[in-house]
Amino acid sequence: MSQLKIRFEKVTASTEQIDVLFNLLSERLHRISHKDTNYTEHKTFVCSHPYRMWFLVRIKNDYVGNFYLTQENTIGINVSERCVRLVIEPIIKFVESNYQPLATIPSVRSGKFAINVPSSNKVLAESLEDIGAKLAQVTYYLPS
Repeated sequence: MSQLKIRFEKVTASTEQIDVLFNLLSERLHRISHKDTNYTEHKTFVCSHPYRMWFLVRIKNDYVGNFYLTQENTIGINVSERCVRLVIEPIIKFVESNYQPLATIPSVRSGKFAINVPSSNKVLAESLEDIGAKLAQVTYYLPS
């Protein structure tokens, strides 16, 4: 994989990164909580530094996605479907070698890292299973 030159670039909310993240968001096929956002809302969100850490994913010179770690020990992975199998293991290894899960708070957060996967994202689910991740739960939203 080293010949692929997979790199992780810390999100600092530069204008270029805001634009890249907005383009990646507009191309996203699978969503859990995100709804349509205009550029101004997106910029405000990125500049608010909502995550414990946040990185863009690059292969060679192309941005192919991003990932973040929340205060709840959740890793959000949003990567172009064509690149998921290439970058999932490097992402997980990077997180595990650079960050520790925050301490358990009963009924708030687990003491382990977890990844929420949209039910439509079979490629991400299969890629996680391929590297030994175990299914923990299934979540349902009530109709509103």
